[in-house]
Amino acid sequence: MNQIEIKGSNKTTNLEFVGSMDDVLSFISKSNQIIFVDKTLKTSTKALSDFLDERIEDVFLVDHAEENKNLFKAEEAYKFLTEKSINRDHEIVAIGGGALTDFAGFIAATFKRGIRLTLVPTSLLAQVDASIGGKTAINFSNVKNLVGSFYVPDNVVICSGFLKTLDQQEYLNGLAEVIKHAFITSDDEVNFIFNNIDKINRRDEKLLNEIIKRSIKIKADIVMEDFEEKGTRKFLNFGHTFGHGIESSNLDCPIFHGHAVVIGMIMAIKYSMHKNLLSMKNGFHAMDLISSFNFDFSKIKLDPNKIFQFMKSDKKNQNSQINLVLLKSFGKPELYEEGNPYELQEFIGDFVEDFRS
Repeated sequence: MNQIEIKGSNKTTNLEFVGSMDDVLSFISKSNQIIFVDKTLKTSTKALSDFLDERIEDVFLVDHAEENKNLFKAEEAYKFLTEKSINRDHEIVAIGGGALTDFAGFIAATFKRGIRLTLVPTSLLAQVDASIGGKTAINFSNVKNLVGSFYVPDNVVICSGFLKTLDQQEYLNGLAEVIKHAFITSDDEVNFIFNNIDKINRRDEKLLNEIIKRSIKIKADIVMEDFEEKGTRKFLNFGHTFGHGIESSNLDCPIFHGHAVVIGMIMAIKYSMHKNLLSMKNGFHAMDLISSFNFDFSKIKLDPNKIFQFMKSDKKNQNSQINLVLLKSFGKPELYEEGNPYELQEFIGDFVEDFRS
């Protein structure tokens, strides 16, 4: 399986799995392409560096993408595209992690009401999550991803070679979404990760390619069933309502999305047990899996009041209730509307106290 097609509501995305940087460059060498790239990647490999130097006039660099994923940087990008006389016959190519692909996707969606988009995700998080499903966004008013749209890329080019040089915590940042996909899919997916913990930690290339393909297929199948997130796609938010509360309360010093989601999944697992939805056996099995990987949470600030307030303002909430995704068992997520905010607030306070003790 070197190619997957993801059918959206009005466009099909072509996913290509390639084996080398030369293969990647063959997809992004057209004269009508404008390249948005994470500044840290410009010198990551000689082949990419040489390519970008040759195309420097067509390159828009983004430094610290998560911090600069905002309206100020968007205005700068719009000016760049306008000065280049970019029109709807052109294409934006985004090379970088999830924050960069989020940002470039937002620009592609909004400039001249939409131009073509190719994503080259370079982090595990971007490959298995951010590049799949068409969500684009920027941060606004100290809230993560507050302004955005659904905009399906035309192409996604996946190369696991980018992952070899990732910092360990950046690698684990993406593994969080792989674990999430397993939890909401089946016992078999959870056991597959459990049985390959050592190879995952060693970044065994063959296994890594298998994990990426399995994880992408899980998300792609859900997205194709419910592109506009009216039903089953909401299951992909497992761990994210808690996690986004954690992320938004740390915007002054940005943290890894995946690490926030991991804490969010632990909270969702414990709240599922608290609500008698999930058995203690499965709950502890899930937390054992998470603890098999060395996530560093030391830089994450957990303020229970801030987390709760940001959760209350989550864009997914309806009818003044906080919408959560909880677990009944592996492969059986449940949409849960929490109508008792005081119970949830007390749970968050108790969780934070226990987590830091």
